[in-house]
Amino acid sequence: MENKAKIAIALLMVVTGCINTLSTKWADMMQAPGALGVHTTGKGSCPNETLPRDYYSGAEYELDYNGTDTLTCSLYSLDTNCSDFDYDNQTAYCHPFSHPFLQAVGMFVGEFSCWLVFKLLQSGICLSAAKRQEKLSGEKPAQFNPLIFLVPACCDICGTSMMYIGLTMTYASSFQMLRAAVIIFTGFVSMAFLGKRLKIHEWGGMVVVVIGLVIVGLSDTLFGNESASSTTTNKQHLLGDIIIVVAQLIVAFQMTWEEKFVKRYNVPALQAVGWEGIFGFCILSVLLIPFYFIPFSINGLEPARFEDSLDGFKQIGNNHLILVGVLLNIVSIAFFNFAGISVTKMISAVTRMVLDSVRTLFIWGFSLAVGWQTFQYLQPIGFIILVAGMVIYHLDDFRPYFQRKRDDERKPLLVNADLSSSHDGTSFS
Repeated sequence: MENKAKIAIALLMVVTGCINTLSTKWADMMQAPGALGVHTTGKGSCPNETLPRDYYSGAEYELDYNGTDTLTCSLYSLDTNCSDFDYDNQTAYCHPFSHPFLQAVGMFVGEFSCWLVFKLLQSGICLSAAKRQEKLSGEKPAQFNPLIFLVPACCDICGTSMMYIGLTMTYASSFQMLRAAVIIFTGFVSMAFLGKRLKIHEWGGMVVVVIGLVIVGLSDTLFGNESASSTTTNKQHLLGDIIIVVAQLIVAFQMTWEEKFVKRYNVPALQAVGWEGIFGFCILSVLLIPFYFIPFSINGLEPARFEDSLDGFKQIGNNHLILVGVLLNIVSIAFFNFAGISVTKMISAVTRMVLDSVRTLFIWGFSLAVGWQTFQYLQPIGFIILVAGMVIYHLDDFRPYFQRKRDDERKPLLVNADLSSSHDGTSFS
């Protein structure tokens, strides 16, 4: 029964982890009319003049010459199921759902739900479940100031938002692979803030991870726009990859802070994730207001706004599939965090790392199957090197596992030797 529970929780981690990344990318690729007048750069006005037939190329305009040299055009979307809406001589143009900060708010809602689960486990309704949780984790309710999670929540806001921005520019599989860069930054941040001394195999693992990251980045740069569904250039792929890697520096600081204070106060992991979700949701929800008035566009929309959340909500209302993607992101992150914590406590941290690598394989395979990207021979090479680097870095975590295996293999030999000694002893007595 216990083994079945472990298998179930491991499957839950892999499935919800895959859904989380894929649903976020899926929502990014969706299109819908948004707020009135919001449009992609260059799409708000339709040229009508004599121009060479190949002057306007790409997906911005549908061209019609009517047998003449006079160009007429109508705006249209890459998504054939999406069409512009007209309201009182104003137009709501179709454009991609590119709202990384709004998606990050959804992620924090999912993290906040972990706090609700923790409280439920503590309540009398689930008293037996709470006892089982305490037995598995060895944790007791801790007394601490919740504000200690304000700093990691701010790191989570910056890191997650940057990663979601990068995800709009690159592949879901690359997004997942490049997150391995957190090992490098965690090593350096731990040295600076926790006074840790890295071992030789940890330095070696970091070097191998760097090689893997370079190969994955080269893969996107050289072959980034070969997919039929890709609307981004090689330079955008490279920029997205760089943003994701830089975000891991912030994630590393967050993880180091959590390691310091979670261990000091013995805070249950579900409770820690929940508090970060509460702070992250409140802070980022408030920040969406000034973001709306900052005249800088990160998603190529006009009028330029750092994050046009009103446009995002309009798109969600106009395309229910976007709503499905956002809800899947919220629900999956909650179950993924719960499953990940449970795997660490019920099995081991090593198993959690292995399952996370399996998740990357499934995301890559799914992206290939649905045509989100084409096969690039450098990407699996980079992935294998990244996994090798992670294993080398975490060699101390793997040693007890291999030691147990050696002990299990030696037990029958020892038993047979003891029986043989006993038999020989009785023969000669």
